[in-house]
Amino acid sequence: MKTIKLAVVLVLIASLFSMCKKDSKNDNTTTPTTEYYVQGTLNHQAWNWPVPADGSGYLVGTRGALSNDQGTITGGITALVSGNNGSFQPQLGIEFKTISKPMDSDAATVLSNFITTGSWAFSSSSSDYTVGNKSVVIYYTDNTGKQYSSIGSQSGTNFMVESKTAVSGSIYNTDPGLKVKVSFSCILYPIDGTGGVLAAEDVEATVFLDQTLL
Repeated sequence: MKTIKLAVVLVLIASLFSMCKKDSKNDNTTTPTTEYYVQGTLNHQAWNWPVPADGSGYLVGTRGALSNDQGTITGGITALVSGNNGSFQPQLGIEFKTISKPMDSDAATVLSNFITTGSWAFSSSSSDYTVGNKSVVIYYTDNTGKQYSSIGSQSGTNFMVESKTAVSGSIYNTDPGLKVKVSFSCILYPIDGTGGVLAAEDVEATVFLDQTLL
């Protein structure tokens, strides 16, 4: 019997800055001082989300869009950086797919083997979870709740996994998983089809993937 599991794990981590504070246009080259962060430019405005463990501002977490078919788990696993509020906005999501964990296999090993360093392709479909295909989807939700994704033409863009580190039981994450450093530039298209696109450029982020979802 095939079942669907959709889970969200949010770790209470926060930013030194309020999400309502507008970033300076020129302050996008600051060296990150926190373990988890997002830094780059979004539509030519500085995008700086430091994520310290002081309980205010931003959260890191993981969402899984996973199916379980007779013990074999497949689907996508999304690293999240979200505003620490009731709507979790604004939010960045980086979905890695398609992961496959056979029954009785070790989740830590499967996740580490799946998240390989180097270049990843952008997916052309948010609903394609074909086992054997490896790709990413970038999701962005702004302060008003408007949603964007990287599904669309991505000519001249890039996504790299720079490094991965196993983590467990730290002040940031009570669950075990992977701390993943990524860099990317991409075009973000409005999911509802209205309004203009957003350009995410020279983005660097360190995010968390929770292995307990597998």
